[in-house]
Amino acid sequence: MWRGTSVVLILTALACRANYRDWQTPGCRVDKPDLKILQISDTHVAIPADGVWLREKLKAALEKHQPDLLIHTGDVTLDGAAHEWRIFESAVRDLKPAPLLVWGNHDMPLKDSEWKKEGFTRFVEQKNYRLVFLDSAWPGWFKGSYTEVPETELSLLSHAAETEKPILLFAHHPLAKDAPGFRLNNADAVLAVFAHKKLSGVFTGHFHGAYIAPADKTLFAGVTPLTLQRFNHTLSQSKGYRLIELENGCLRTKHFEVD
Repeated sequence: MWRGTSVVLILTALACRANYRDWQTPGCRVDKPDLKILQISDTHVAIPADGVWLREKLKAALEKHQPDLLIHTGDVTLDGAAHEWRIFESAVRDLKPAPLLVWGNHDMPLKDSEWKKEGFTRFVEQKNYRLVFLDSAWPGWFKGSYTEVPETELSLLSHAAETEKPILLFAHHPLAKDAPGFRLNNADAVLAVFAHKKLSGVFTGHFHGAYIAPADKTLFAGVTPLTLQRFNHTLSQSKGYRLIELENGCLRTKHFEVD
């Protein structure tokens, strides 16, 4: 009885720390964005019906917002199986823009497959911004839910952070000191890489709930899952995506729920 009660209390505490509010960089405005990003996460594709549902929701969101980039912050699949990945590929086929992604803990078997290069640590330049992608999916307790990235990954991250441009960081596991839950074990070491950089925003998944956690000059934000069947760690069934808009280094973001 005590164990079950404790689980409920923990989940309730996590739910209370989730929030879905809009956010904009204090002291500046975003009126005509020079970069628009649609963030999705935790699609947990397992069966064909998941792919059909996901494609419908993505097409509607892309048509509505016309983003420059579509970014998936991990747990693309339920168990990292090849057939699940193929369902996801079918769901996003011919969508514009095509998704960029990082691996989630549920995707780890795919890292040893023919698709292993999809979600690795890297960066891309987009207009006057650098987008850094961190592969935070490594072995850990409970299927990689409580994990840390190895030193080799931190070295790749340091290389990716070498820029004077504003940086947006995308990863699966939460990194904010005030994250609602499931924070990467060595998140402090990851953030130290960006200590003297222009880190504007850090966007993650894994928690299955939206949140906003500003810290100094960096916004930390999570997003609800965009999935047909999976439960949320916030004791809700909210599904959705996040729109990230930038203009001259200013950042604005809003979370959108879907039916």
